[in-house]
Amino acid sequence: MTVKVVYDVKPIIKALNELEPGLKKQMVREFKVESKDMVRDISSTIRDLTPPPGSTGHSGRLSWESGKYKSSVMKPDNVIPRFRASRSRRFAVTALFAIWVRNPMVALTGTIGKGSMTPRRSVTREYAWKDRTRSHKLNGQGKKLLQAVNDNTGRNWFYRQAEKSMPDVEHKVKLVWEKYSAKVTRRL
Repeated sequence: MTVKVVYDVKPIIKALNELEPGLKKQMVREFKVESKDMVRDISSTIRDLTPPPGSTGHSGRLSWESGKYKSSVMKPDNVIPRFRASRSRRFAVTALFAIWVRNPMVALTGTIGKGSMTPRRSVTREYAWKDRTRSHKLNGQGKKLLQAVNDNTGRNWFYRQAEKSMPDVEHKVKLVWEKYSAKVTRRL
């Protein structure tokens, strides 16, 4: 599958809104309509899962039932499509449109275990803390969580679920983008 890279998205979106106010909103709405099936599939997969041990019974950031993101409580099946025209500061390529699993614990368990599962070091790097530097010994929590996720759902579980419909959704989203960017191109 080839990935289409679009450079300078902001001028295209700005020209789209100058062409006709509200055209960007309409485009984003169409993106969301095209991705609705994938969002539904991922949400239903999350509802069918058993949470890993230790992620239930509390209300912290990494709670399965009510994980917190920016002081808002997120249910486990809170999955939304998201459009973003701003450039990533860390990566050369930024996705314009993405499916976002908003509960931090669900997102963590969904993407966990991409590495070799062997710790690189036994002690953390030094970090600043209360006007001094400090480090601590790794206690094995991460390895235990990884093992629990592997026993329960396997690695990368919601991407495997989304892969069924991803090529079709990507194609439809590209068609929507091309439809709206062609309006700007005709204008120029």
